[in-house]
Amino acid sequence: MSITILPPEILSHICEYLEPQEWGALRITCHQIHSSTLEAYATRYFKNLSLLLTRESLDNLEDIAESETLRGSVREIRIIPNLFEGWPEKNKESFKSPGLSLRKQRRMLRMMRGEREESTSNNAEAELDALFTSYQATLEEHRAILDSELAPVLEKCLPRLENATTVGLRCYPIEFLLEANYRSFRCLGLRELKNQFNNDDMSVHLTFTSFKRNMLSIPLGLAFSQVVKAIIKSSHKARALHTCGNLACGMKLGSVNLSVSQYQLLLPLLTDLTTLHMCIRVKDNENDTAFDEDAFKCLLSMLVTVAPKLKILTFAQWSPLEELSPLYFQDLSQNIRFSQLEELHLHSIELTVGNLKRFLRTAAPTLRRLSMKNVSLTDAIIGARDPGPLTEERSSWGSSLSLEVINKIQELWKRSFELLADSPKLQFVQLSSLGYRGREIILQDDLYMERGQPDAQPYSNARRSINWPEIYSDPTRGQSSLIDFCFDAERANISLKRWIMQLQMEMCNPGLANTQLPGTSGLNFNQDGVARSITNHQGEEPDPRRLAEMGALVV
Repeated sequence: MSITILPPEILSHICEYLEPQEWGALRITCHQIHSSTLEAYATRYFKNLSLLLTRESLDNLEDIAESETLRGSVREIRIIPNLFEGWPEKNKESFKSPGLSLRKQRRMLRMMRGEREESTSNNAEAELDALFTSYQATLEEHRAILDSELAPVLEKCLPRLENATTVGLRCYPIEFLLEANYRSFRCLGLRELKNQFNNDDMSVHLTFTSFKRNMLSIPLGLAFSQVVKAIIKSSHKARALHTCGNLACGMKLGSVNLSVSQYQLLLPLLTDLTTLHMCIRVKDNENDTAFDEDAFKCLLSMLVTVAPKLKILTFAQWSPLEELSPLYFQDLSQNIRFSQLEELHLHSIELTVGNLKRFLRTAAPTLRRLSMKNVSLTDAIIGARDPGPLTEERSSWGSSLSLEVINKIQELWKRSFELLADSPKLQFVQLSSLGYRGREIILQDDLYMERGQPDAQPYSNARRSINWPEIYSDPTRGQSSLIDFCFDAERANISLKRWIMQLQMEMCNPGLANTQLPGTSGLNFNQDGVARSITNHQGEEPDPRRLAEMGALVV
């Protein structure tokens, strides 16, 4: 019996067992199979679209938006703005050097095996010159799209992609996308990139070491600006908005090019927003002297506005070089009101125990999942000796802090754990890289509750290995892979309160810490030091009311 006489429903069901390439090969065998499986093919492979910023990817998006069959299947559009970011300043010589070294290694291996020299081996210089030229052209095209060309295309396509209610950004290392067996999601522009750089030499240049968060923060901010402008121009309503990538690295505030009026125009289009990923990165280096406070406050105001309908929130606000004023999170925690929040991820946050309590207050009745990663407490400890910045000569906690201070830091986190333990609906908790004023603490779980298994053998500081494909293919699973300790009520046979209150803490030697926590400025631990960290506009005096409020947060 010929496959062409099968009903379209049965044929589509059979095709669901095929890999994308196999399904694609089958669809081009005849017009009948192509047409009868088109809708099922679109539903499976066009539901979630990601775009590399190349001209081909933009053309592909326009073609999809014009197709009556394909455009209705699109539910999500995510921009990948980090094409080659991480090594954009390479000159020709530094680019060619690792490629030439690789060629020499291959030649030596062939000689050791007694193999004949390849006829093309003498063309290494010319091949690498061509590769560098191609890299430069691709990068120039990418930057032009990132600067100005993305918004007009999105503005044209979004009205036709009515079902694409999820819009935003995501980050993936390009070398991972170029892997031949990559199947996680449909990425427009990837085929062109593979054709341009389809040789082993590119793997020498594209490495995870180039995937740096401080390099990603700039293109994230630029891309987010264009996405917002397109949403406003097209009046496209979103139910999910991702301002950052799944690594929660943060978009650089200085590269977000939006006016106060544009933020105001955006808010009416977010009235149905249920998912928000907002990660703000204030400064990356000492040259970032300007702080656009108006833009920062606009982003925080946007969060306050959409909070009542949010069900999932990922939030980060930090400056890697110094502590932010504690008033920013304090004001946020006093004004925010959740009513439906079920899942919360706090990353790279500086806060006090009191502000954490206020932030979670309205979320507690509905909150079921919580993760805290790179969270640093900033409560003042009266009478503590100021240890100053950590140095190589004074790199351990024991040499810089008294036992009294260490005990008070532990007490602060115990108070935070008590808040979580008393949350009535909380079923899942993930904790990782917690600290105080930028100094990391190490958690010890005597019950070894990794993945909710309390009967496992005790093991100090259990740390799950990082699964890179899992991180980049699924933000939620990726975050789980990075978390040291977690509680899952569905798998555990003890209560959350018993688990979280038995966690032990010890101070981490900064020389061994792998995580950069917010709040690394080495400010004083006493009340005056906290007060001095409050930023004021030039010529303004500190607000006495706010200073008095800060005093209420002292241990």
